Amino acid sequence: MPDPTPADFTPRRVNDTESKRKRLRVARRRATGLLVLFGVVYVLATHFGAVHGSLAWVAAFSEAALVGALADWYAVVALFRHPLGIRRLPHTAIIPRNKDRIADNLGEFIQGEFFSRDRIVTVIDAIDPARRAAAWLRTPANAEKVASWLRNGVRNAGGLLNEDEVRGYLQRAVSRHILATDLAALAGRILASLTRSGRHHEVLNLLLRYTAGQLRRPELQQTLNSLFAEKLPLYFPRLKHWAGTKGGEFTARTLAELLEEVEQTPDHALRAHFEAWLQEFTHALQHDPDYRWRLETLSRKVAQHPALHRYVDEVWTEWRAAATRDLHAPDSRFEAFLARQVLRFGEVLDNDDAMRAWVNARARRYAPQLVERHRARLGRFIADKMKEWNESELVDKLELNIGADLQYIRINGALVGGAVGLVIHAASRYL
Repeated sequence: MPDPTPADFTPRRVNDTESKRKRLRVARRRATGLLVLFGVVYVLATHFGAVHGSLAWVAAFSEAALVGALADWYAVVALFRHPLGIRRLPHTAIIPRNKDRIADNLGEFIQGEFFSRDRIVTVIDAIDPARRAAAWLRTPANAEKVASWLRNGVRNAGGLLNEDEVRGYLQRAVSRHILATDLAALAGRILASLTRSGRHHEVLNLLLRYTAGQLRRPELQQTLNSLFAEKLPLYFPRLKHWAGTKGGEFTARTLAELLEEVEQTPDHALRAHFEAWLQEFTHALQHDPDYRWRLETLSRKVAQHPALHRYVDEVWTEWRAAATRDLHAPDSRFEAFLARQVLRFGEVLDNDDAMRAWVNARARRYAPQLVERHRARLGRFIADKMKEWNESELVDKLELNIGADLQYIRINGALVGGAVGLVIHAASRYL
């Protein structure tokens, strides 16, 4: 289901306003009709009072009801405008005349009562935001919605990046990382670790096996044959070709057999030589200044070499292109990954009491601070918004929302006034 846009709310707002206006008209007609009814009843009961004694009671009731209805009509109308348009009547059009003061008081009331620290903490404790967030995030549709928001945010943020600045930053970062790395010490520690655990024999066996396999390749043997035939100091071409062929194949086969023998013999003499050389080389990497200087020089050359910068540019270009394609694809893998992570986080949050307690504690701590920081602005915003309305607009908005209920005050005033009139009439008859 798509998110509602402001345009979606416009017809609903119009229908709601029309419904309130219709309700206000109906309530006004009822209250005014009751006022007219009591006026007619009073006239008739008074005129025909001699016909029957009970009409005096009807006249007393209707008279008092008429007075109560008129008094409440005056009170309700005086809130919003001047009754009968008479501007000289005191204390009328109370709301329009005091619009700014009402706005300030309302803003202060809302910021003091609705956005107080104690109120915010009470609401947080009541709603348990961590539990609600967990339940919301565990819903697949909501997780997909969050993932879609995040993907759109990343996609929009990508368009704001300055390509030259990003490339320059990546090049500098890679260069700084290479320069900051002590290659000699790092290599020495790696080799020392391999030696202590005996894993260097596995590495050696891998190298021996690979090299022996390469030496047995016909392509390599043919290359060695050509090299031997070219370099042998013989005059006759046929002899050079025959000697080169035999020498290349023999050399390659002999070296391959030797390497295979070393690989298959754990206590071979060459392994002892390799072990001694490896220990010496490891010690030199860690302690020999000459080795360290050579590797530092190599690091500087690599960090400053244009090829490294070109490589970083190519990696960035390829990565950005791939990321852009995925972010714009309808079946984005990045969005699917985010949705899975959101679902997983919701499940973890729902099952981890300690994490929920931590989230709620953070909400109780920081939410009141945030509200406290902006509470005065909220109050001023409400007050300023009310002050922007002109008098007729303010009266119209208030009448639409509370005017219908105020008309029932007129009806109740008439009925209560009539009851009081009966009491007074009875008292005057029997006292």
